[in-house]
Amino acid sequence: MEDRINKILSFLQEIEKYKTVEREMFSSNLTRTESDAEHSWHLAMFLLLFEKELPENLDMKRMLKLALMHDLVEIYAGDTFAFDKENQATKKEREFQSAKKLFSQLPEDLHKEFDDLFSEYEEVKTSEAKIVKSFDKIQPILQNLCSDGKSWKKHGITFSDIDEYKRKHMEHNGFVLKIYEKLLNDAKKRGLI
Repeated sequence: MEDRINKILSFLQEIEKYKTVEREMFSSNLTRTESDAEHSWHLAMFLLLFEKELPENLDMKRMLKLALMHDLVEIYAGDTFAFDKENQATKKEREFQSAKKLFSQLPEDLHKEFDDLFSEYEEVKTSEAKIVKSFDKIQPILQNLCSDGKSWKKHGITFSDIDEYKRKHMEHNGFVLKIYEKLLNDAKKRGLI
């Protein structure tokens, strides 16, 4: 029992680094980018706030677990900007190696659970993973709306770039697609893309 507690506490100290992994999306104060931890928190809030609009058969606890841990591997692998083709080419392998290193620090049962959750999310194996993946792709659109499109402008991202990359993750659910289209059209109307 003592070993389990120590491993969990040590893991919690290790994943504190999640707060320091910077993403390309700017925060609303425009002076800094958001962290992976902030992104994952915001993603979890999407799920909680839209729970009634999502299919009733979805397991909210599972979706929250997926949301909170989906990018933990970036502690070692770093965040990969969606439109960075060079780093996208090595993303899967870097994140797989990072998952092995990170989750092996957990007690055996949690190691297996986190491996399974990571695999479920990455391979979009379940309805829950599809919804979480969709909102994971939507959250940066909202973040850009909050920051006047600063990261899109910085990288020259267009409406077509976003739609080509993200739409395929939305088409499985009418409600998710509606939110995606609303936010993307709002960005277009505001001249952000």
